[in-house]
Amino acid sequence: MQEQEVKEQLKKDILDILAYCINCRFCFPSCPRFDITPGESYQGSSGITRSLYYAIKWGLDDKESLNELRDILYSCMTCKNCEVACKKLSTATKLMDAVEKGRQLLIEEMIGPMPEQKRALESLERYSNPYGMPPSERKDWIKGLGTPSFSKETEVLFYVGCTAPHDPAVDKMAKAVVKLLQQTKVKFGIIEDEICCGNPSLKMGEVLLFEDLREKNLNQFQELGVKHIVTLSPHCYDIFMNRYPEEAMKGVKVQHYTQFLADLIDQKKLAFKSKIEKKVTYQDPCYLGRHNDIYDAPRKVLHNIPGIKLVEFPQARIDSVCCGGGGGRMWADFESEIERIANLRVKEALEIGVEMIVTACPWCLINMIDGVKSVNVEDKLAVKDLAELCVEAL
Repeated sequence: MQEQEVKEQLKKDILDILAYCINCRFCFPSCPRFDITPGESYQGSSGITRSLYYAIKWGLDDKESLNELRDILYSCMTCKNCEVACKKLSTATKLMDAVEKGRQLLIEEMIGPMPEQKRALESLERYSNPYGMPPSERKDWIKGLGTPSFSKETEVLFYVGCTAPHDPAVDKMAKAVVKLLQQTKVKFGIIEDEICCGNPSLKMGEVLLFEDLREKNLNQFQELGVKHIVTLSPHCYDIFMNRYPEEAMKGVKVQHYTQFLADLIDQKKLAFKSKIEKKVTYQDPCYLGRHNDIYDAPRKVLHNIPGIKLVEFPQARIDSVCCGGGGGRMWADFESEIERIANLRVKEALEIGVEMIVTACPWCLINMIDGVKSVNVEDKLAVKDLAELCVEAL
């Protein structure tokens, strides 16, 4: 398909999707940006998608208009809260599909993504990860994990993802999962030359790069005979489950690590003996919860740790508030925002009187740790990944 045909098809698809939107604005307050961008008419999800709709409808294709649209469209965290509200109260418009296609259109127009995000895409193309980490550095990190390489005799592939080798907090998270797998004598392995699942490129609108990464992963999985994948990140889980061809993934079981741990508890292979007397709350990752309806598995694991008292956020499960990192926003900041979402979540945790925020996502972990530091409550509130808590309770 020619470049202009691609653009016209994207425009048609977007208008077809947003034709269902009746601009009722019920989704407006459901958007996390509603609380952090006062005075901006496009702060909520209806503002974001209507900006896209009218830009196409009115033929706004000058650079200034497209740059403005880029800043609006890439501010979306793709948390899916708007779709939940739309399904409950209005026309069930597929708003996330419109946002993704809008970003693809801006890539085609050579306007998107945000300037800071371009470096992540360049790194994905060059190194197969978005953090600018050369393969040699990643291999050194993997050697420190002390885990076997995946082979055809291995039962489970632990798909580490890109963030753990790059970030110290997520490094601890990955090592905790490894320790749990070793403790329960799971026959698992990792891929030394692991390739990004493609989430950042897809969410930023670079579809061709995503398709290239997807093809490389599928070939690697097939060559190795992978039948069971356990992911560290909900974003990798979502991509494998929902964005890789069903036929190509046929016969491959995909689980987030919280699901796998919950299964091990059911099978009496994982039990916790050490008491942890803590009042905690659980931060539902958007791509585990709203995008994939996984709410019970992490809570089952928490409830099996002796001494833990779980106090839910006022907005939890399907109504949970995003950490602020989804949709490529780990690589971008927006001047219109006067506060970070994670900071608001930290203040909420203090209000409900907990001592710890527990999550199960690398990006939630990073953002919540940053939120605790920003609010200056490191002496009052800890942040841990669920796997780390499990290791402490062994």
